[in-house]
Amino acid sequence: MTTRTQETRQERNARYSREYRARKRAQAAERARAASDAPVGVMRQSVEGSIAGMRWIAASDAAAVAQVRALADMADQATATGDTSLALRAHSLLSRLLAEVGGTPKVRMQLELRARRVEQGAESAAVAAAPNVTPIASKRPKPRRR
Repeated sequence: MTTRTQETRQERNARYSREYRARKRAQAAERARAASDAPVGVMRQSVEGSIAGMRWIAASDAAAVAQVRALADMADQATATGDTSLALRAHSLLSRLLAEVGGTPKVRMQLELRARRVEQGAESAAVAAAPNVTPIASKRPKPRRR
């Protein structure tokens, strides 16, 4: 047994729901149209420049590079449409993926330091193998007891 006020309330709520869904569909369509009309964005251009500078990327890294480009496009589209939460998420994923392929300053520094350690190890091995070179051996002091 429903009363007249409950029926009108249900009809009104159903109408509000239809109008809300229609507004959301129109907003999504507008965002998609704006994103398709947008030129290549700043993030995609920056990623392309970074990829061009990464000489260590091999053919086996093609999937990761494609993901980086797709995320850069997604970040540009989200920025163009004003979808802040999607833009932040895309930037976060893009940073993580760039780090995995060695495209962030922190990872590049780690790679350079690791390469220098390997070079120094090769130099010290060459010095140790040379019979006419006396290596300078300085021993570290023992750690203090506390």
